[in-house]
Amino acid sequence: MIKYNKLLAIIPILILGASCASGPSMMPFNERMQGETESSVELRAYVGDIVFSKYDYTERYEGRLTTSFKATGGTYEANDVLYTRTLVNGGDGGCTNTTIYSGGSLLTYGIDMPLPSHCLYDSNGDGLLDKGYGQAVADFKLKPHVPMPQWIQSAATTGTKKELIYQGRDGDTLRLRYREFFRDIVRPSYDQTVEYNLSEATEITFRGLGITIIEADNQFLIYTVNSGTLEL
Repeated sequence: MIKYNKLLAIIPILILGASCASGPSMMPFNERMQGETESSVELRAYVGDIVFSKYDYTERYEGRLTTSFKATGGTYEANDVLYTRTLVNGGDGGCTNTTIYSGGSLLTYGIDMPLPSHCLYDSNGDGLLDKGYGQAVADFKLKPHVPMPQWIQSAATTGTKKELIYQGRDGDTLRLRYREFFRDIVRPSYDQTVEYNLSEATEITFRGLGITIIEADNQFLIYTVNSGTLEL
């Protein structure tokens, strides 16, 4: 049975960050992703799919949140504020340097109070943000509790990734696209198209990576990865 292309050895690792001596413990939430495409098995890739990938990068996350919470100074409003995913006192959450403001209270005589930076986090593991900490307003509770932001890959994700992408076949010519990502995993630092004549050989080599072509047309490629270097 034909197996589909898949990547191996995705390893999540939490990397410790700095903590604040006078406040809560705060660690940036990072995951280290390592792996490469499986070898010595029959694989299938459609046009535009990755034929081979090898990577080692540290992924960071961010998400946007629109919510409000009560703290000293009144009710603070966060409107589409960007948070960086952070572990606060061991709880999942996010921190931001964006300044938000309160609507005022009796203590502030109706004057908007700025909160230049703060963190919101889940203190009990129920998936809801229920507590917060800020430079100007410390140790506050969120009422009501709010859902966690949808975390997506941040531009701060860094590392190395290399990949070959199937570009189709024209007669006996097989085309692959090679891309390298260094530091910035979103934008490739190097990109090229390579071509092979299948009438001459069905075993192709690219930078030491050996691939046997079993079947190829303008819809899909069936192949096996025999050996690889593309060292990171």
